[in-house]
Amino acid sequence: MANIPSADASVIGRLEVPDQNALSDDIRELVAHHDGDNWIRALSINPDTARRFTQYFEKLFSATAGRLPIDERELIAVIVSRTNGCARCTIHHARSLAAASRDRVRARRIALDYHLADLSPRQRALAEIAETITTSPRAITPHDFERLRRLGLDDADILEAIEIASWFNHTNRIFIATGVVPDEKYFSTLA
Repeated sequence: MANIPSADASVIGRLEVPDQNALSDDIRELVAHHDGDNWIRALSINPDTARRFTQYFEKLFSATAGRLPIDERELIAVIVSRTNGCARCTIHHARSLAAASRDRVRARRIALDYHLADLSPRQRALAEIAETITTSPRAITPHDFERLRRLGLDDADILEAIEIASWFNHTNRIFIATGVVPDEKYFSTLA
C-alpha cells in the first residue's frame, strides 16, 4: 500500500523534507524565492534536482520570455496537469492562468473540463494537442501541426507547445509519485 500523506499540515509529501536550517544558502534562497511552497520544499531534498527544476521552470514560464503568450503556456500546463490528475499542478496553474488571462471563472472551467470552456480555435487546438501528448503522443499527426499552423503558430511555436506539454508530464509525475500536497493558500481563493 502506498504511503499516503496524512491530513497533518506539516506533511507535504511522501518523502522527508529537510529542516530549513539544514539547507545550503542557495537552496534556502530558492525556497524563499518560491514562497516556501510545498513543491520547492519537496525538491529541496536533493539540491541538484531543485536547482535543475527551478532553472528550467523559470525559463519556460518567464512572463517576458517564450514564444507563446504566458496565458497559452499556462493553458497547456493546466490541460496536462488535469489530464494526469496532478492536483498540485492543476490548482497552481489554474490560478496562474486566471492571473494571466484575467478571468478566474474561465480558468476554473478549463481546469475542470476545457471542453466546457469558451476557447478560441487556437486555444482549443493547443489544449487538444497537449491532451494528446499526455495520453497518446504517437497519435499526433502532420494534420495536427497543419491545424496549428493555420491558426498562426509557426514550427518554433509548435515545438515550444510540445516542450511545455512534455515538461509538465515530467513535472506531474514527480509530484504525483512523491505525493506533494497542494499548499493551503491555493484553496483560499480558487481560480
